[in-house]
Amino acid sequence: MRRGKTIQQRYGGKKSSGMGLKRKIVVLVVILCVVTVALVVGGVIVYKGLGQSDFFQITATRIEGCRRTTKNLILELSGVDVHSNLLALDLDRIEKNIESHEWVESIDIERVWPNLLNITVKEREPVAIVSLAKGLFYLDGKGVAFAQVLPPEDMDYPVISGLDQEHWPEKVKGSALDEALQFIRYAGNGSSILPRQNISELNLKNKDDIILFLVNRPFPIHLGQGEIRTKYYLLAKVLYRLYKKDEFSQIAYIHMNYTPNKVLVGFAGPV
Repeated sequence: MRRGKTIQQRYGGKKSSGMGLKRKIVVLVVILCVVTVALVVGGVIVYKGLGQSDFFQITATRIEGCRRTTKNLILELSGVDVHSNLLALDLDRIEKNIESHEWVESIDIERVWPNLLNITVKEREPVAIVSLAKGLFYLDGKGVAFAQVLPPEDMDYPVISGLDQEHWPEKVKGSALDEALQFIRYAGNGSSILPRQNISELNLKNKDDIILFLVNRPFPIHLGQGEIRTKYYLLAKVLYRLYKKDEFSQIAYIHMNYTPNKVLVGFAGPV
């Protein structure tokens, strides 16, 4: 009997010990939660306090990259002034406000502690002008029509015609617009016989046949579709030979996709 009682007491003691351990764990968890909440609340209070402190008040805003835009315009769009607190700035909101301007492609914002702000602007680079129903618009290298051309602004760009907003390609890559932009890019870095300045118009009305018009001659050059790089350099060679033979003034048309690796040149009369 004593032995059985002793065993019962022994097991009863272990059970009490287990219950005590659980209570300690619960108390510890509660303490950790209280401490965490206190730290969070304290951190918020400190953050709000520093967000109103004169120590982080902005004393200067450095703005770089403006050409079409101005520093004053970018500063106005940012909403930042001498009363702004560097710590309390909403950088996402500032970025969204500045990038809403048609000439701004992206910006980079940097806090320089304790009270300086750097804003670097990347503006859109026009490579062509696109003719739309609403007027002429600058077109960047990604195929984005972003700002209307208003005289006396710079209009010394190739014109892309034959497109409208209803039939604008959903994906620029691989489209006739993409190939027209590629041709302009090759002309910007290629032969002096066919520089970008000599491109008057690229008509995309027929997406299977891009038609090129030069500045100094009105005859159409049918580029077709595909292999734009090859066609650009081949056309430059053809034009060079025609210049050299003094046949350029007699050209009526050029077909770059007449047959593979061959160009058809039509003449208006005897040469």
